[in-house]
Amino acid sequence: MKLFKWLFSVIFFAAALTVASAPAAANGAPVKIFLNYLPELSNYGATSASGVAQVSIGEAWVDLQAEGLPQLAGVQYEAWLVTSDEQMISLGTFNSDADGRVDYYAEFDDIPVLDYRFFVISVESVPDTNPDEADPRRSIAGVFPNARLEIVSGTPTATLEPGITATPGAPAGLPVTGNANASAVAAAIWLALGLLLVAVGLALKKRRFE
Repeated sequence: MKLFKWLFSVIFFAAALTVASAPAAANGAPVKIFLNYLPELSNYGATSASGVAQVSIGEAWVDLQAEGLPQLAGVQYEAWLVTSDEQMISLGTFNSDADGRVDYYAEFDDIPVLDYRFFVISVESVPDTNPDEADPRRSIAGVFPNARLEIVSGTPTATLEPGITATPGAPAGLPVTGNANASAVAAAIWLALGLLLVAVGLALKKRRFE
């Protein structure tokens, strides 16, 4: 009876560690995203523009640095996070200076923890008559980096450096959002638990035949 109680405690502890690893992964360190004029996403503005965005989902802030974006009049830029099912979360509006540079930082009450795939900068009218949806005009964009990649034809790679544009139609990587480290930790926990249960089972079987 004591053995079964002990095994139940081990299983409960492993499950708790697995669950605890998920929010820690989603709210972890800021994500750095390289921004370029990507043929698969961008359709408006300077093709030579580039930048870097850092996004912290857990601490709810964005830090965007870019250059080569023309200063706008009568319209403005807006940053968006795009999920795997094309839901778009606005990270605010901004403009570039006369030299085409952007130095934009914003904090929010929260940023939803979702399956983000892309960071996109759109061009929005002023005033914006439909602030909940992105304008079809899309400037530079980037792909969320991830240790795990699925090969998808014609999709820009997650490892592009600033100033480098993906070749249309070439196979590249589309990130699977979700923390690979957390998945590895969970897998290791359950593997160890499985081995432990096997060892206990063999020990019980041995005692039965003694």
